[in-house]
Amino acid sequence: MERNIRLNWEAIVREALRRRKQRNLTQEHLAALAKVGRSTIVRFENEKADITLSSALKILGVLDMLDRKQEGSLLLKRTDSGAGGGFVAMFAPNFGGEAMDPRSFADGKSLDAFLGELGISPDLRRSAMADLETKGAATISRVGLSQAELQEYWPVQFSEGR
Repeated sequence: MERNIRLNWEAIVREALRRRKQRNLTQEHLAALAKVGRSTIVRFENEKADITLSSALKILGVLDMLDRKQEGSLLLKRTDSGAGGGFVAMFAPNFGGEAMDPRSFADGKSLDAFLGELGISPDLRRSAMADLETKGAATISRVGLSQAELQEYWPVQFSEGR
């Protein structure tokens, strides 16, 4: 299957070089972090020879140029003990950060729809909703969200004033 994918490789390399220098990384240090040889870094930055895709991805990954999923837990809590009361959801990353600000939901139906948007399986959603009903709280572990998803669903966390 052939795909018509176009990359602005010059811009990618230019940004990678800018990030390496901004972080005060030598080529040797970047190579060690990316688990590639220094000659691979030289070829990558000079665009004079080919490198493997896996090497390029390792380099770009070290420089935070890939949209990786951040794994964490969804913390769910009932906010009102009344029938059909409100709920909040927070994402707590496993590494590198605090829980996101609570996102509010008027009722269980809107919370369940949100969990569906995040790709949470129907079985996990049912189990979490049952825990919310009986215990007032639930945790859904091993949830992977991209930076774009985090910014979409918890925009206040990424606003200018923070």
